[in-house]
Amino acid sequence: MHRRKSIKNIALLAGGLIALPSWAKAWSLESLPLVSAPLNPAAQNTLALIIETIIPESDIKGAKSLGVPAFINLMLADCYDKKTVDNVEKGLAAVESLATTKYQQNFTNLATPQKEELLLSLEKGSDTNLKDFYSLIKNLTIQGYTTSEYVQTTFLKYEMAPGHYHGCVPVKS
Repeated sequence: MHRRKSIKNIALLAGGLIALPSWAKAWSLESLPLVSAPLNPAAQNTLALIIETIIPESDIKGAKSLGVPAFINLMLADCYDKKTVDNVEKGLAAVESLATTKYQQNFTNLATPQKEELLLSLEKGSDTNLKDFYSLIKNLTIQGYTTSEYVQTTFLKYEMAPGHYHGCVPVKS
């Protein structure tokens, strides 16, 4: 008989079950370690404004309020190589310089129609680097927005544990 070993294991299990709720309650998005953002703060601000222009806030939540800029920063830090991150930085700098040359203002100070016009000129322009930059940012924005909990539960009726499966063939007991 291994009574002592069994009692010790049961005590460890009970202690773990008692500690589990407090551990899970303390774990939140804010308590997670921050990933070092590959972009500088000015570039992050420009990126957030581009994201807000692509999917703006209206009677439903926009991309910026759903945390898509943080999602894109995480994707750039974890999933893309240094060359792509450098291209994104160059693209953000190009957006700022285009805004300055075309409207004599920073991108942050432009009105929404001017921002939209500038982004459309990137998409339809002849510079392949800027087209690739805008395509990447637009695709990541759409991915981050459509995979957010708000969109999944509100519009796509996502269920964590789906209901019963009703087959088309009757099963006899």
